[in-house]
Amino acid sequence: MNNHRFIPIIAALMLFASCEKVIEFDPSSTQSQPVLNAIPSAGKQLFVNYTYSRFFLDTNNIHPIADVDMVVTANGTDYRPVSVEGCNYFFDYTPQEDDQLSIRIKSAAGNVTASTYIPRLPNISTPFTFIRDSVFKTMVINFNIDDHPNYNDYYRFTISQRDSGARYIPYRDIYDTIDTVRNTIFFCFDRPITDPTAAATQALGGYLYQELLTTDKLIDGQNHNTTMMVILLRDTNEVGTFLHEYSLNIETVTPERYQYLQDIANATSITQLITEPAPVFSNVNGALGIFAGNARRTFPLYSFINENDTTRRHK
Repeated sequence: MNNHRFIPIIAALMLFASCEKVIEFDPSSTQSQPVLNAIPSAGKQLFVNYTYSRFFLDTNNIHPIADVDMVVTANGTDYRPVSVEGCNYFFDYTPQEDDQLSIRIKSAAGNVTASTYIPRLPNISTPFTFIRDSVFKTMVINFNIDDHPNYNDYYRFTISQRDSGARYIPYRDIYDTIDTVRNTIFFCFDRPITDPTAAATQALGGYLYQELLTTDKLIDGQNHNTTMMVILLRDTNEVGTFLHEYSLNIETVTPERYQYLQDIANATSITQLITEPAPVFSNVNGALGIFAGNARRTFPLYSFINENDTTRRHK
């Protein structure tokens, strides 16, 4: 008998056996740290989240820090929170383009400082959208990026999809009603914004993105035309009238937020299943987290309603 054929089986058994090991831990020994998260955005009321980090098995989402004295300075003017909800601190201040911001906090967790600026809103023409029927039904989005000259623009492109209605779940034999928004996969073949010398995001399969992080390195000061595409797939488990809505989101971000988003994407990639967790960038002194400016435009693209038979498919 050829014993070599049993080697893969033995290896597999050893692998499964190793998966039976239990990692013991003491929840009381986990050390909480202060965390500051804030993305001041052009035209949006400023709020800051300041809290203790929590253990991943902890079901309590609110871990406030005591004795907080928080001040945000915008262009030389100090602002203090006007209201607090949980661990969110709200300010009577709406950031604008090119604002210079800093924050300082004194609390039971220690002293925290950070600074940022508000980038300029992206200059984007109203997207032209049309539907193309071929092998797949495809939504084509075309628009111009009027890039700010002599200004370092860092862009983030996403296409969000809202799904609202009822779906039949065959393996559970039930109907479920949903109303959810998520970033959907899109195609982009535009070399000046997807070239590795300009972009931080690596495309799936060469052209597919769920988020495109790129810079104006190859289009600085230009009025650049670009096209993106989304395949409009139909879920046969949708029942009744089911709404689909798509929007194009374009953000300009600070270099710190750009690095943070890049690190988050790397930390949540499938390769992290077999490698050590990747570190995530922080520009906060005295705490974890991020304090980084943002400016965003959103354009509604297309909506349609599927009207499907409500008869159960398994009967």
